[in-house]
Amino acid sequence: MAGIGEVVEHYITTETLESKTGQWMQEIAAYRWRRSEILEPAQSALLVVDMTRAFVDPGRPLASPNAAVIVTRIQQLLEAFRAARRPVLWLIQGHHSVEADRRPLLDSWWPTPILEGTSDVEVAEGLSKEQGEKVIVKRRYSGFYQTDLELTLRSFGASSVVICGVLTNVCPYLTAFDAFYRGFRVYYPADGTAALNESLHLSALSNIAAWAGHVVTCAEIRDWFVAP
Repeated sequence: MAGIGEVVEHYITTETLESKTGQWMQEIAAYRWRRSEILEPAQSALLVVDMTRAFVDPGRPLASPNAAVIVTRIQQLLEAFRAARRPVLWLIQGHHSVEADRRPLLDSWWPTPILEGTSDVEVAEGLSKEQGEKVIVKRRYSGFYQTDLELTLRSFGASSVVICGVLTNVCPYLTAFDAFYRGFRVYYPADGTAALNESLHLSALSNIAAWAGHVVTCAEIRDWFVAP
């Protein structure tokens, strides 16, 4: 039976990310059926999903070799939101124990546990959480599932969310659909997300663009923050 290692593809580098992003935006153009609405910074929040060592550090069982490439782009988003004094929320996959919150299905479907209190849940190198930024620990893929994410966003007066992180087609993806279901406007940066391979990345971007949100670039998001 094939494993994660057999589908991994190193499809971006720091040098190729810009050109690849342009290529992706062209490839998903057929699914962008509506014009992207301008992001209103004063009503937005940034969700950083699973940018932790478990998913970014080379050699870890669940890590994507593409995750480290987007760190700089995510850092730029962090700087924009922090400068505008808008909320940054860190959504981190973590488990108390295998027995407490992984059995029976998740433990068999996804046998590599990410446990609280280990280095797996530490923020990836190149990123840092600032004082006051909330960490929401999720037990499943979506950041909304049995967490207080929605309550937190409503408390901040956020009607739009920018969702970045890994893996493009799993946790940020399902969080984006759950945000859409709850009436939040979704912005999904093509160069602020990364997958195990390019096919999964493009498929997720196409589906988000068609059915749940605005697929944009990190540069577009930053420009909205500095627009007069």
